[in-house]
Amino acid sequence: MCIFRASVGGGLMSARNLFFGFDGSNTALVDQMIADGELPTFKKIRDTASIHAIENDPGMGAGQFWSSASIGADPSFHGRYFYLQFNPSTYDIVPNHETKLPDVTPFWHTLDEAGYKVAVVDWHRMYAKPLKNGILVDNWLGHDPLTDTQWFPPTLSEKGKAYFTGDTIGGGFAARHRHTEEDFQEYLTRTFKRIEAKTDFCVEQIASDNWDLFVACYSDTHDIGHYFYYLEDENHELYDADLAERLRNPLRQTYREQDRAVARIIEQAGPDVNIFVFGGPGMETLISANNALEEMLRRIDLGVGAPVSTAEVAKNTYRNFLPQSIRRGIAPFARKVRQRFANSEYLRRRFFSVPHNDNAGAIRINVKGREKYGIVAKGQEYDALVEEITTALTTFRNAETGRPLVKKVVSIHREFNGPYRDILPDLFVEWDRTDTTRDFRKIVSDEYGEFTL
Repeated sequence: MCIFRASVGGGLMSARNLFFGFDGSNTALVDQMIADGELPTFKKIRDTASIHAIENDPGMGAGQFWSSASIGADPSFHGRYFYLQFNPSTYDIVPNHETKLPDVTPFWHTLDEAGYKVAVVDWHRMYAKPLKNGILVDNWLGHDPLTDTQWFPPTLSEKGKAYFTGDTIGGGFAARHRHTEEDFQEYLTRTFKRIEAKTDFCVEQIASDNWDLFVACYSDTHDIGHYFYYLEDENHELYDADLAERLRNPLRQTYREQDRAVARIIEQAGPDVNIFVFGGPGMETLISANNALEEMLRRIDLGVGAPVSTAEVAKNTYRNFLPQSIRRGIAPFARKVRQRFANSEYLRRRFFSVPHNDNAGAIRINVKGREKYGIVAKGQEYDALVEEITTALTTFRNAETGRPLVKKVVSIHREFNGPYRDILPDLFVEWDRTDTTRDFRKIVSDEYGEFTL
């Protein structure tokens, strides 16, 4: 990213540039496939490339990874960390596209303002604003789009529709559950058609103009990883070697499709072009205690003997007394009702959990002057509470294995110092992923008792 910024500072980009982004890319698997001769295009690039390893910020997920990459700064400079955000004025949890988040400037807008011709296609969780000299496409054939596809200029949508219409998996990996081998194969077929359509579109756009920078991003390995990672991990409890062979190893097959897509785009761009490849963060086996975090925090804050919250009562009633067929139909409404109950309790709490990626839990502290009904004073009281929460969380264990649940508690105010760090959760809880049972049904703490999920 610094190369682009340095080029703008110098006033010139010496050559045309192609930038490829791959959300959900697993570096270790890509390296292995290159070594096995399965990714000839990536191998050719890698053999002549300068390679830089980038680690995601602690406790963070894909949303902030791509947002931070677009401005070359950590999340305290843009405020994005998940697709859901906490509103300190209402205590509501809302999609971030419905929240007034800081207006930041991605590197492609800096180049556009400097007069360069720029095209950006589907940067993951991008800031979708029109370009003066180029084109921008957001949420088209991408992972879990939060809004409808946005085309700048709007007339560009007609060209996109010519390549792909009727996207039945447009809701991403969770659009609908799939159970049979036929379902899995249909999903793969449609995913590969999406890759082909996006590639066709990019090839046409490159052929139509002399771009200074063309950004083409794919998130298909993210979607496929959610469905099929267990077929790549031989140690996974659900690993099925026969199914993996019949489906031709879906994750590897997706990387091969992307390798062919990159080859086509590079061929159209011609030989005199700089190539950048940006990928990550990768996929891994789901090991998370996020669904236990709120009960852990409630016990730390209110004590073991505190009455169960109204939100928890509502959830248990919903699960225990309503048939699944009815629960499925009213699920969105039920979530809103439970959130309202939770909000009323959070007003009186010192801290509570907020939604985040399964790789880590997230905690919000109810701070005076920041939250509408803040309780905790900034400074010494806040610092002491962080230590209290951190120490208390380390006491919780998986009752089945005896292993600790928590690997590390990350304090945002110690890690980051940007102007928007107060938008982020105060703490992230990284789970102990060496506990490969993945069964956090019964949680125990010598200080805070035992509970079952």
